Amino acid sequence: MRETEICRQLLELREPWVVDRIKVDAQRRELHAYLRTGKSWFGRPAFVQPKSCWRHANVGPLKTYIHASLPEQGAESPETVPFLGPAGDDYTHGLAQKVIECLNAGLGYRQVCRLLDIDVYLAWQIRHAISEGVHGTDHGFEGALAESASPGAARQVIPPTGDPVWFNLLASDTPMDIRLLSLKLLLARSRQEFSGLTSHDAKILRVNTLRRFFIKHEKQLGHEIAQLATFRESAEGIDS
Repeated sequence: MRETEICRQLLELREPWVVDRIKVDAQRRELHAYLRTGKSWFGRPAFVQPKSCWRHANVGPLKTYIHASLPEQGAESPETVPFLGPAGDDYTHGLAQKVIECLNAGLGYRQVCRLLDIDVYLAWQIRHAISEGVHGTDHGFEGALAESASPGAARQVIPPTGDPVWFNLLASDTPMDIRLLSLKLLLARSRQEFSGLTSHDAKILRVNTLRRFFIKHEKQLGHEIAQLATFRESAEGIDS
């Protein structure tokens, strides 16, 4: 049996979705599954560059990432497909459901993070979506969420990769009040390089570099994180 077929069964994919290819990084314990629909062009699979990447529930000991594009309008609702995720977020609906099940079973917030092998930032993102009712309401564990979440997490959350704030921050020359010298240098260099990039994938890589810096130094960047909302508002103004 082909590896892609085994992966399809493990992920419980249903038509028209298939696994186009997989990539395993043994050192990082990561499984990357690239999905596509079964559409074909003259009998051959139509290649479409995935537009999104979501963290999914682990497959065995491997942290699993789904690379796919959301279905076109009129197709099956993404909310009913566990191996896809919300647009602009970093997790699948299936992973969010696992978090809900664990909390309903009485596990604490930090226990859920350890059990599902997810980092704190991703857990905060899912927690925020749950509190906003994105994954339904009346789960009965709001108290556990409130007790387990740290005060800093409740006040500020670093935006996901797909948030327009990052593109606007890098494409803009609007000054940002930065107190950490290393971030000031990184942002200046990133803005200079970003202006010359034409590939969307290359821009995403630059966004991820900057975002990882924010996550790594979050405790030192409260002042800077608070300013990100300003760039989001600017992005929304441009889009409108």
